[in-house]
Amino acid sequence: MISAEEIKKALQAMEIASGHREENRMMTFLDLITAWNLKTGITGTKEREEILKRHFFDCLSPYSFFHLLAGEKSSPSLLDIGTGGGLPGILLAIFFEEFRVSLIDAKKKNTMFLEEVIKKLGLQNTTVISGRAEELAHENRYRENFDFVTARAVAVTSVLAELSLPFCKPGGSVVLYKSRKVFEEAKDATAVINNLGGQIEDIKEIRPPYLNEYRALLVIKKVSPSLYKYPRKYAKIIKTSLIDQKGL
Repeated sequence: MISAEEIKKALQAMEIASGHREENRMMTFLDLITAWNLKTGITGTKEREEILKRHFFDCLSPYSFFHLLAGEKSSPSLLDIGTGGGLPGILLAIFFEEFRVSLIDAKKKNTMFLEEVIKKLGLQNTTVISGRAEELAHENRYRENFDFVTARAVAVTSVLAELSLPFCKPGGSVVLYKSRKVFEEAKDATAVINNLGGQIEDIKEIRPPYLNEYRALLVIKKVSPSLYKYPRKYAKIIKTSLIDQKGL
């Protein structure tokens, strides 16, 4: 198992200035994932060390980017779509206590797990929203109400754009965690993103410690409001791209 000293060095490599509180919360989160994996399966990866390397460090590697993105905002709002076991949402909530973090997931086992995590970790800046993103995005209390929207390992970019951009405030940013296919997906999704009021701002390579795989963030700026008819029902989103829809 990776040592406490190695974990601290990994956090330092990601420019994370953490204290005992954040590190203890992170390790308690790891304990909870490990325990729940034995019962219901929260992550596909089961080994503690692999969860730490493949998921935790991957989620936290853009720490400095999120710090810059937040800028002078006193308490920015962040929504994590299809959060699953709280990746990256819970980890961002741990290391950015000033963020107001909301986690969306449609699976009951995941939302039950997240509620327990929030309670055990004492995360007063974090709430769980149970439901489907394509339905919740049409509710006024959520629509275009978040400074940042994140998603990791949920769907291809053309699908994620329609699910995420309606939640994002104009002037805010959608940040998608992606792998080597990011360039191809960005090219395929450019028209969709533009139609939804977004604009690709950057593809930023990130380097998680201990993970020898390509990782990048696809950063989308929300430049204008999304048409209210979007997002559509999920079956329609995955069946037909917005670039095939007439009238756009």
